[in-house]
Amino acid sequence: MRLRDRIKKYLPSYRTEARMMEKLDALRKDLREMDKKNEYLFMLSQMQPGETLNDVRKRIHLQLPKATGRLRNIQIAENYILRRVKDICDANGLQFFLIGGTLMGAVRHKGFIPWDNDIDIGMMRQDFLKLKTLLESDGELTLEYCYNYEAGLKVPKIKFRASKAIFIDVFLFDCIDVGEDSADEVWEETKRINTCYSAKLREIAQPYASEYGCRPLENSEIDKALLEVESEMEKSFGRFGRGEWFCETLDSPYWSRDPRGIVPVADRFPLMKDAVEFEGKKYDAWRNYEDALTHFFGDFWSLPFSVSEPHTTEFDEGLEEAFAYLRERGILE
Repeated sequence: MRLRDRIKKYLPSYRTEARMMEKLDALRKDLREMDKKNEYLFMLSQMQPGETLNDVRKRIHLQLPKATGRLRNIQIAENYILRRVKDICDANGLQFFLIGGTLMGAVRHKGFIPWDNDIDIGMMRQDFLKLKTLLESDGELTLEYCYNYEAGLKVPKIKFRASKAIFIDVFLFDCIDVGEDSADEVWEETKRINTCYSAKLREIAQPYASEYGCRPLENSEIDKALLEVESEMEKSFGRFGRGEWFCETLDSPYWSRDPRGIVPVADRFPLMKDAVEFEGKKYDAWRNYEDALTHFFGDFWSLPFSVSEPHTTEFDEGLEEAFAYLRERGILE
């Protein structure tokens, strides 16, 4: 521990703040426990003859009302992009799979989580690069890398060419050459490299950070600069593109927060064909996809502690223009 940190522990203001944070943490835990008890009692009150508690939880999630208004329009537009991507991938022998909240929405609601405004798909990098090439000549959709300059994040997004305010996110995975005895050690190494990558991205993006802040935007100059960085990092790492395990690529935006680590390919592949339904259409999913959801979200059948629309700042600019374009196309009423 550094000397400055040791001294801080003896300051009255530090001790007061530490005690306050401990009380806040305890209060949060109490509220969550109370929330769980109230949810349990609510589920019991909704139980019908012959139902188990799990049956009730599934039925209630399916019966939750869909979004309306602006949020529903965003969902409809994103779902149109998702369906187009599926058509392109199916026609060209490419695979993708629903992940994150989109997969959870498919499992719980057979569509969007009612308060969600985001679609996430996963792809192995080899298939993603082929899709990227195909979209270069597509007249309707385009794929661009978008950046959060301050946080050092990069996310591939598939958008409408004519209006880029609405999109779906793509998260990339790749095989990695490890054995069971070295997986944990290599995972720590990949996290370290990912941290260095984010720092390098922030350095390259510094001239743009003050102008755009946290809003994710595309930038061809950063694209070019990062190609060299990524190539050098992967070359020095030397483990990607082969092996019987897989994980997210080094430029993954949420690497340090992802608890999944390196996973055996056989745990998630081959994909389960048409395993889940999303907004009236069937999609592929990982093998053991409910286990994957539990690993990432915990008890994903529980009602949320709080409900809010995520990613709201990403839709601040150009949304009404996007809606007008989509109404002209007949995608929105």
